Amino acid sequence: MDKCASLEMMRWGYACVPGVIFSYAKELDLDMEDIGVIATIFYALEKSKPLYQTGINTGQILQSCPSLTKQKLARKIARLAKLQLIMVKDNNRSFNDKEIYLEPLIEKIEALILRDHPELSGHTTDDTKRQEMEELLDEYREKIKQLELQLEEKTSKPLLDLELYEVNDENYKKVADFIAKKTGNLLSVKMANELKRWLNEMKFTPEFLLCMLELCFERQIYNPKEITRIARDLKEYSINTVEGMGLYFEKYVDVQKNTVLRTSQFDPEIIEFGNFTGIDMSAEARRRVYYKWRYDWGFSHAMIMKAGEIMCQRTKNGGLEYIDSVLNNWMRKEIRQLEDVEREIKEFKAKSRNDKNPSKSEKKTKFEPEYEIYVPPAALEELKSKV
Repeated sequence: MDKCASLEMMRWGYACVPGVIFSYAKELDLDMEDIGVIATIFYALEKSKPLYQTGINTGQILQSCPSLTKQKLARKIARLAKLQLIMVKDNNRSFNDKEIYLEPLIEKIEALILRDHPELSGHTTDDTKRQEMEELLDEYREKIKQLELQLEEKTSKPLLDLELYEVNDENYKKVADFIAKKTGNLLSVKMANELKRWLNEMKFTPEFLLCMLELCFERQIYNPKEITRIARDLKEYSINTVEGMGLYFEKYVDVQKNTVLRTSQFDPEIIEFGNFTGIDMSAEARRRVYYKWRYDWGFSHAMIMKAGEIMCQRTKNGGLEYIDSVLNNWMRKEIRQLEDVEREIKEFKAKSRNDKNPSKSEKKTKFEPEYEIYVPPAALEELKSKV
């Protein structure tokens, strides 16, 4: 009978990890890389030791997974030990002889399960339950305290240093690794482009971006363009401290997320555009159209305002559709500056004058109403009230 390599594959077994770890991964502060190392430890343990011997040497772990480097394993072991999920015994021996124990992880998972399913701990008294809950709460309070201390250190000095700061590959990698860790995915092309913009154009420090992104990810904001809009607000209003950033998110971003209209966020550009043209921009669909012009088509706010002015001059009941056609025409002709717009208007006037045998009435109806002086609705109402 022919040899079968598949049987050899079965003999080596499988790298298994308890599924409950995935359920509590966020609460235990574990990312996928951490879980992968834990799975490797489980695999090495079941391959190398009898049941009554629970520890496993780091050398056996490296042997079980040749692609895992000593440096990476050392870094992950230190992180898991800091999280109190494993116990490490070195006894002043070499790295390969260090012993890793998973008992702290199992005990912590058991405590979480009993917390969520108290009926499983029927053999314990109420006092015991309260004691276990208090211990778990003390642990969470300690974590919160440590986070508060870290925030205090960052607030002791401004996060922005626009004159001295210079973007380099190390800063890019630092923020990119943070994004990949938080989202669980590699950087997309759009996110990478926006990250370069935050570092190069906006001159944000990596520390500032890490704080901003942490606040965004906490609120399930992962769209690169949404994050860029937030970054522009922070830069425009010179928000450069943790307290200021927290206040901005609380006052505007959180309010926006809790309203029915998702895009009712603070945006001075849209407010100015709506007041200038008299168009109600509170509807989400209309804000999306504005953001299409601003970010997808790449027009400046001044160019959009100019298109709105032309719409108001040329039509009585115009709207976003007319502005959309104007901007689409400019995009096709590669008109991106206000000077180019004025030049096109002058050429249009000259062409109209040179038409063969135009009557005075034709000139008046064809051209003059299209470029009348425009008065914004808010200013017009103010003038009426003074009459």
